[in-house]
Amino acid sequence: MGGPNGGDGGNGGNAYIVGDPSLNTLLHLKFNSTIYVERGKHGKGKEMRGGNGADDIIKVPLGTLVRQRNPDGTSKFIADITDETPCLIAQGGRGGWGNTRFTTSTNQEPLLSQKGEAGEYVVLLLELKLLADVGLLAKPNAGKSTLISRCSAAQPRIASYPFTTVEPVLGVVGTRNKSFVMMEVPGLIEGAHEGVGLGDQFLRHAERTRIYIHMLDGLSEDPIADYHMVNEELRQFNPALAEKPQIIAVNKVDVTEVRARQEELEKEVLAAVELGKPTPATLGKGPAPWETKPSPIFFISAATGEGIDALLGHVIELLDKTIAAESQIAAEAEAEPVGLEFRRSRRTTRPNTFHKDNGVYVIESEQLERLTAMADTRDYRVVLQIWREMTRLGLSRTLEEAGIEAGDTIRIGRAEMEWF
Repeated sequence: MGGPNGGDGGNGGNAYIVGDPSLNTLLHLKFNSTIYVERGKHGKGKEMRGGNGADDIIKVPLGTLVRQRNPDGTSKFIADITDETPCLIAQGGRGGWGNTRFTTSTNQEPLLSQKGEAGEYVVLLLELKLLADVGLLAKPNAGKSTLISRCSAAQPRIASYPFTTVEPVLGVVGTRNKSFVMMEVPGLIEGAHEGVGLGDQFLRHAERTRIYIHMLDGLSEDPIADYHMVNEELRQFNPALAEKPQIIAVNKVDVTEVRARQEELEKEVLAAVELGKPTPATLGKGPAPWETKPSPIFFISAATGEGIDALLGHVIELLDKTIAAESQIAAEAEAEPVGLEFRRSRRTTRPNTFHKDNGVYVIESEQLERLTAMADTRDYRVVLQIWREMTRLGLSRTLEEAGIEAGDTIRIGRAEMEWF
């Protein structure tokens, strides 16, 4: 009937995570959280290799943090999805060998074939942190929603009571023939870093902005205390947030009381800014790009639009400096490449070992386990061919040196057989 001609099985598909700019939530994964990637096809006769399984692309919003949960409950950082570059998160198993692979000059009738390798099983934790160039920070009801609705096409809920915004709002702002993404962070109150008023959920989005517009309510009983409170919440949540550049904008200048106190407020705010400014020692790398000259205090009216054009002009200038500084840092990082933890490589095969369990020699070998899974170990010819594979791998000599004798039982995977 001819010699052996069984082809190899195909490889299983891989799973990738890819950033998708059209998405802004992870809701599409909430009710479809278990994903199976296509397995490889079986090999066929006439040495026909099975087809590979199709890869699976999992789309997530830009700004998604990917962590892998370990069996002990801890997690390991895998990737920060900030662009559309695919990130490999789980590899498919390699296809098993057909019996043709085991043909030798002394084994013209191979009875062994290899089971395909199991694919990776991973549990991922996904956390979305929105990406924006500019973040609006303030206490509740300071006018953030009104400002972003005036500067962009965003239409947040606006009302005269606090906490009308309960989730971050993004808007694209165009000015000076340039554009940038502005994000309104819902109002922060004292204790926000501990979750008061859902503040910790809001602050995680503030981590992804380049600069802040820190809005102060001109009609507040104590705008300076509000300024210090918000910055302290940033510092308590993540010290790096308090070091980011801030542009101070005092809102509601259209109100008579605020306009009358404008000069006095400006002096008080400037003194507060100088008092709370991060020092070069705090920053760790000397003065930041935005500290080359003092930032002016802007008095604006989100309701009427007064002062907003000048504010946005300064935002563009500061963004250009910040982006240039980030590019320089990135260039230096490329000059000294550092291996990234999330760049995954092909898994290595575990070493071939054995141990004794109640007198049974338990062999731990991935290659042999994949062979016995497809073999009929009741056939002495199969056992003989497995023994030949053990000899090729050096396990036979190791077992003999350990004192194995004829008649002893060995176990490979779920299969048991007698040593001879």
